[in-house]
Amino acid sequence: MVLIGETGSGKSTQLVQFLVDSGIAANDSIICTQPRKIAAVSLAQRVREESSGCYEDNSIICYPTYSSARQFLSKVTYMTDHCLLQHYMNDKNLSGISCIIVDEAHERSLNTDLLLALIKALLSQKLDMRVIIMSATADADQLSKYFFGCGTFHVVGRNFPVDVRYAPCASEGTSGSATIASYVLDVMRMANEIHKTEKEGTILAFLTSQMEVEWACEKFQAPSAVALALHGKLSYEEQFRVFQSYPGKRKVIFSTNLAETSLTIPGVKYVIDSGMVKESRFEPGTGMNVLRVCSISQSSANQRAGRAGRTEPGRCYRLYSKDDFELMPPHQEPEIRRVHLGVAVLRILALGIKNLEHFDFVDAPSGQAIDMAIRNLLQLGAVTLTNDFYDLTEEGRCLVKLGIEPRLGKLILNCFHHRLGREGLVLAAVMANASSIFCRVGNDEDKLKSDRLKVQFCHRDGDLFTLLSVYKEWECLPAEKRNKWCWENSINAKSMRRCQDTVHELDRCLKNELRIIIPTYWRWNPHNPTIQDRYLKKVILSSLSENVAMYSGYDQLGYEVALTGQYVQLHPACSLLIFGEKPSWVVFGEILSISNQYLVCVTAFDIDSLPTIFPPLFDVSKMESRKLQTRKMTGFGSTLLKKFCGKANNNLIHLISQIRTSCMDVRIGIEVKVDQNEILLFASSKDMEKVGSLVNDVLEYERKWLQNECIEKCLYHERHGVAPPLALFGAGAEIKHLELEKRCLSVDVFCSDANTTDDKELLMYLEEHASGSICSFHKFTGTGQDSEERWGRITFLTPDSAKKATDLNKVEFRGSLLKVIPSRTTFGGNHKMFPFPAVKAKVYWPRRQSKGFGIVKCDRHDVDFMVNDFSNLLIGGRYLRCEGSAKYMDSVVISGLDKELSEAEILDELRTATNRRIFDFFLVRGDAVKNPSCGACEEALLREISPFMSKTKPHGNCCQAQVFPPEPKDSFMKALITFDGRLHLEAAKALEEIEGKVLSGCLSWQKIKCQQLFHSYVSCPAPVYSVIKKQLVSLLASLKHQKGNSCTIIMLFPFI
Repeated sequence: MVLIGETGSGKSTQLVQFLVDSGIAANDSIICTQPRKIAAVSLAQRVREESSGCYEDNSIICYPTYSSARQFLSKVTYMTDHCLLQHYMNDKNLSGISCIIVDEAHERSLNTDLLLALIKALLSQKLDMRVIIMSATADADQLSKYFFGCGTFHVVGRNFPVDVRYAPCASEGTSGSATIASYVLDVMRMANEIHKTEKEGTILAFLTSQMEVEWACEKFQAPSAVALALHGKLSYEEQFRVFQSYPGKRKVIFSTNLAETSLTIPGVKYVIDSGMVKESRFEPGTGMNVLRVCSISQSSANQRAGRAGRTEPGRCYRLYSKDDFELMPPHQEPEIRRVHLGVAVLRILALGIKNLEHFDFVDAPSGQAIDMAIRNLLQLGAVTLTNDFYDLTEEGRCLVKLGIEPRLGKLILNCFHHRLGREGLVLAAVMANASSIFCRVGNDEDKLKSDRLKVQFCHRDGDLFTLLSVYKEWECLPAEKRNKWCWENSINAKSMRRCQDTVHELDRCLKNELRIIIPTYWRWNPHNPTIQDRYLKKVILSSLSENVAMYSGYDQLGYEVALTGQYVQLHPACSLLIFGEKPSWVVFGEILSISNQYLVCVTAFDIDSLPTIFPPLFDVSKMESRKLQTRKMTGFGSTLLKKFCGKANNNLIHLISQIRTSCMDVRIGIEVKVDQNEILLFASSKDMEKVGSLVNDVLEYERKWLQNECIEKCLYHERHGVAPPLALFGAGAEIKHLELEKRCLSVDVFCSDANTTDDKELLMYLEEHASGSICSFHKFTGTGQDSEERWGRITFLTPDSAKKATDLNKVEFRGSLLKVIPSRTTFGGNHKMFPFPAVKAKVYWPRRQSKGFGIVKCDRHDVDFMVNDFSNLLIGGRYLRCEGSAKYMDSVVISGLDKELSEAEILDELRTATNRRIFDFFLVRGDAVKNPSCGACEEALLREISPFMSKTKPHGNCCQAQVFPPEPKDSFMKALITFDGRLHLEAAKALEEIEGKVLSGCLSWQKIKCQQLFHSYVSCPAPVYSVIKKQLVSLLASLKHQKGNSCTIIMLFPFI
């Protein structure tokens, strides 16, 4: 039967007692399984207390760990589903058991799903077996249908009312610290607020990981409160502290989803639900374990809320909106569809099932996941293919009895064969706790101190050897000195004790199940390289043979994973980086996916070791041929290199994109070191000559433009309305051209798509068409109000070239329309030195709210890289979801964005997260909202600006604001602000202050964005300059210290 018992119905404690009293079990045992050890232990203790005096001693027991020597002699036995599964492997009839209760079935762990499938098969052979599937939120119809259409029963809970309050994160728009996500800070803030304002009662707060829980416990400090941690890696004694009472103090429990089900912690009145959970997901397509923080399901949210109403009325604070809750999936995805299936497939084969396709899963995993698990087991030597069927090898049978991850079991057994049994046990233990052994918390100085202390343990062969050396030194100390040693060396004492517990548990398992005695002594010495180092590396490589990676030859790419071809960096905490080394070949434990992807638990090895991998998984020579080579180009001046890179490295980024397209290799890279006057090229051996040639071509163009670079100046000031002659001054004030006939040298270029036009291509096109050299150009940053956009102004060396350029009228260039017209010379006409030229700024703010997703435009070859770079990126306290656009090949769709964020705020974070070029980014926006009138907006802008203007003049004389009526399809309101040029400093301050503000009458997401560009200059005759030189230099020096200012004195001397 399937029993859906609401939270508080007593299904986990009362049902077993009813069954015992009914006599249904006769002389056999009733087994109740739980997903977690702490739940099994606490429930057994609770039932034992409730039934005290009713049954004989030892009638209610708990088996938290498995041993084949145990027998079922009690009336009720609580155990984990893993323990019962291991027992089934030895006794397929489950002798001595008459009734099985599978509790918390909604969690759908891998062990639970396997257990359900095996119990179903057993029911057809053992007709008197009773099975009850229990949960508060499971999919009853699916389970009922799976178990032959059995009956479904519903039991009403005895929960107290729970007041659910939605309190979206107050820190949205920030990303927390570098290592702690903003939702952790929000949970801390809410816990403090509840403690200060609410009546007594335990606070239970849900976070996602051991690190977050322990960080919160360390940082939470409040009078009359005790912070307690609860997560799966604590020992039972440490976990049990949450059940104890602390007189005069409120318990504040920070927990992972361990406290979501089964556990009833006395006195919990307040629950804080972050809405997040950390999930490990295996992706068959990449062969990668990905650890990501994601949203919980609705059933999990309801389970969390139910913790507040178990013993009294309570309150649940959900740190997300009701809309977010509605978007959550109804149920959690079964673990069998999320994790590596090595253990599951091994157990199924051990049952004698030859064809995995015929196994009756509750929810069948993908065929790809099963194939990858089989391939992994073949590589480990755990199974063999015989007559198109898979059979367990002797080593595979040993791995089944161990009941742990196959690769860890392989590592332990192989170490034992090399007389390194102790080292093998410790390796398996530290791999499971690798992320938490070294402490790196506190301020920057504390973290730097921790990094320095870590160096003494770092081993040249990698992370696993480093962790081995830490454990060996810790184990050699007397027990009473270990905590102090950990504190002095920034080592997590709790993690070390967890490793020790794991070592003891594995030791017992090897002794009881395989009759293997592990020695207590060590043969490996971290300080003296011996043959044991070679043996350990050989064992690690054979156990993790699918996780081999080769250094790409380019730091920005990192390492190429042999089986998938993806490029991943070493984790910043990798021991190998301490020695400044990048070994050619490494083997890693897993790929950690947080804001970026990293290789963790890395071990270096020599290429000579690769032939030991059998059967071979990849072509070593082919990988070696793909490795990027490095070429250094020197002998350049810093000015040339800066021109080569362009503003914000735009020229360099575009050149790299062009070369990658031309060579059809997205790995090619170029690094420019201006301070060292060198360029580094990274390309394969077959492409290096071509890349070098293309780079040289661009350098030659830049060198030519530098040689031709001129400044256009009048020979004297305008007299009687007559424009003076012009001269083009080159380097060293050499006159390159003297224009006495007042012919045009400069042209204004308009382009229908000016923002995306490649500047260098346009300049080369104009030079070719005009049959002359360009001596200067000025890129214009503003845009016109019509369909044409002004690209900038270009000056040619000769008027003939300028005239030819003006023939380009409505000519198509790279999909855009060009228009070239003669420029009005700066010094022609009725030019006066005063007033200063007006300072103008374009201002805009959104009139349509973001829908929470946006589009990144990029090179189509960069799409997959950007999806990897942006996956799980934290922006504004939210983790992003991204995927390649199904409609456009050159676009990435990003969702999960905070609707309050602007394009600029998001784009800054995206550009930080990737080294690929982002052409454009825009948010998809909804319907337009009603805005104040244009006149009201103009008045609001002037009110914001007026405090920064001259006190001697009304702001109406200093600046003007014009708000343009929006077109129906416009996403933004646009305005133009014009300042008196003499008040350029005041204008700069005003624009800086209104950036990001919201005008009166607008909504919080309608933040102002300014586009500003203005210049001031001082011009005077040479005799005057000689008099004021000292004061002028002093004034310019003071201006340079002000933010955003750049001052230069240019002296021009006419030649006679």
